[in-house]
Amino acid sequence: MKGQMIDKRNYVYKNKSRQFFCPLCSTPRVMRVKSRLTKFNHVQLGLATGFATLVLFPWLEWKTLFSYFFFWVAFEMGTRILFKQDMPCPHCGFDATWYKKDVKMARKKVQDFWQAKAQNS
Repeated sequence: MKGQMIDKRNYVYKNKSRQFFCPLCSTPRVMRVKSRLTKFNHVQLGLATGFATLVLFPWLEWKTLFSYFFFWVAFEMGTRILFKQDMPCPHCGFDATWYKKDVKMARKKVQDFWQAKAQNS
């Protein structure tokens, strides 16, 4: 870690959902994805359900309205995956979700991040 400089530049992000400082390196961070579905996502779910109902209605009739729940699961999984990808700090490798679960594993991930960064340099 000696000799490694942490990038302190501030970037401007559009549509940021959360702005905070990394607890390890104190670099300003921005989360672009919320951990839960927004009202706009539920509108998208309604539109996807309406389209699926229009397309599949001749075969499945009103049963296609239950496709809302399948779309809901898919949207929820996609949102959670994007949130998890956005969580680790790109400067120091700290991941708050791992820190909440297991401190030793979070420490190991930060060490692995710095080792990989040292090997790439």
